[in-house]
Amino acid sequence: MAGHLRTYPAPRHWPVAIKERAFTVKPSAGPHSTEKCIPLGIVLRDVLGKVTTISEAKRALYERKVFVDGRARTDYRYPVGLMDVVYIKPEEVYFRVMSHAVKKLALMKIPAEEATFKLLKVTGKKLLKQGKIQLAFHDGSTKIFKVEDPFNIQLPYMTNDVLKVSLSDDQVLDHIPLAQGAFVIVTGGRNTGQYGTVIEVPESKSPNALAKVSIGGEETTVTLKYLFPIGKESPIITINGEVA
Repeated sequence: MAGHLRTYPAPRHWPVAIKERAFTVKPSAGPHSTEKCIPLGIVLRDVLGKVTTISEAKRALYERKVFVDGRARTDYRYPVGLMDVVYIKPEEVYFRVMSHAVKKLALMKIPAEEATFKLLKVTGKKLLKQGKIQLAFHDGSTKIFKVEDPFNIQLPYMTNDVLKVSLSDDQVLDHIPLAQGAFVIVTGGRNTGQYGTVIEVPESKSPNALAKVSIGGEETTVTLKYLFPIGKESPIITINGEVA
């Protein structure tokens, strides 16, 4: 049962019925951890309702009808997670994976023009040889930048900032710093799925440091690791689309 996981210990945000199935799909090793993803087969069958069985999901994937972040995916266990862009080719529909107050993770329908880019949160920085800096992102991907002067490193991208990256050529289209006034979505904790505006960012960049955020007109504190900037003042992605 290498490709399966018992339903009972599966993450609660997966829409699988414990009493109906003893086993469910076990996600492959990939960009998102088990606790922060939904396997692609479950997305097609249980979230979007495009198929009724995993066998049908496998067939659709083998026929290269489903794309994630601009690439056709053929593994029904592929882990789909936060900010991934899902494209269903036969129906020409696009979705972005978003944090949700109830579902924790949900697929939100987006227009085609928004499916050309992805938002990546910087989770780490590493200095390499020959004046290069490697950034690590929330989905496990990395990107290397060359610095003109290795003795005076000035890269504007800081940990907890977000980059808007083109899915076609991997170019950085925009930079959204986690700063005062930034529009954010909360990705964990009691305010998961809520949107707000940053009031104050702590000097410490520790993931557990607390930032002041205005959510629904009320001031609250949220740890930095749960804040995901999606706009400098207003969101650059759809936040009120149809949710699956």
